[in-house]
Amino acid sequence: MSYNRPFLSDCITFEATPEHVASAYQDLNRVMNPEFVHIFLDKIERYARKPDRALFLVQYQNSTIAFTTIIDKAPVPDELTVEQATPLMGYSCATGLMVLPEFRKKGVASLLVKQWEVWSREKGCQGIWVVTKKMGEWYRKHFNYLQVELIERQGVKKTILKKSFPVE
Repeated sequence: MSYNRPFLSDCITFEATPEHVASAYQDLNRVMNPEFVHIFLDKIERYARKPDRALFLVQYQNSTIAFTTIIDKAPVPDELTVEQATPLMGYSCATGLMVLPEFRKKGVASLLVKQWEVWSREKGCQGIWVVTKKMGEWYRKHFNYLQVELIERQGVKKTILKKSFPVE
């Protein structure tokens, strides 16, 4: 199957409600580590339910192919000093982004990152920050995120990046 920009026009991106969670979970959990699928289900249920968070889904041909989660003005990582954390105050935090393997590199993740911006601006946030193990360069190259800090959690090196919104 060949995917291109017309494929993206056939995708539906929306903010999920609790009613969407069960079917999204069924479509997405096949790529999850079996030891952590219960954590995934709990997370997407909370993000679909709580007003300070959002769960965004992408559907293609009536199946969920991707999700992202974001939280309004989330606490910053404990590993940061006050000086490192202060620039992230008032920002939303993107806390998850996943596209099913067969739909990657087709623009789906970009749809979701753009959705973060729309949602964050509507919430009155000054920008977005994200913690990632592998995708730092992608965020920098495609969305102009800036590296804030490198941290290590449980032996895993991660990058914290942020994007500020222009003051209007």
